[in-house]
Amino acid sequence: MSDYLKDKKIFNFKFASCYAYWLKPDGREPKHYHRGIEFVYVFKGSCKTHRQGKLYVYQKGQVHEVINNSKQPLVFICLTIPQENEKNTVYIS
Repeated sequence: MSDYLKDKKIFNFKFASCYAYWLKPDGREPKHYHRGIEFVYVFKGSCKTHRQGKLYVYQKGQVHEVINNSKQPLVFICLTIPQENEKNTVYIS
């Protein structure tokens, strides 16, 4: 079962993709990295790893995670270059 309440595709092109996400309270996106650059902007909510109004830039190969330890959903947008897909995102077990 997903830790996301929902997601919304804004655009998905070969060179880049952009999605909005609603992460459940106590939800988590496990440690992972991308084979490209990811920009994350938090619209609503603050948690252990991310704060409302902040822009996070993750470089190629930079390991990161999202831990929503709050009682509210965390709403954020991700711009990934190149596009988000199974080949671009690598989860760390």
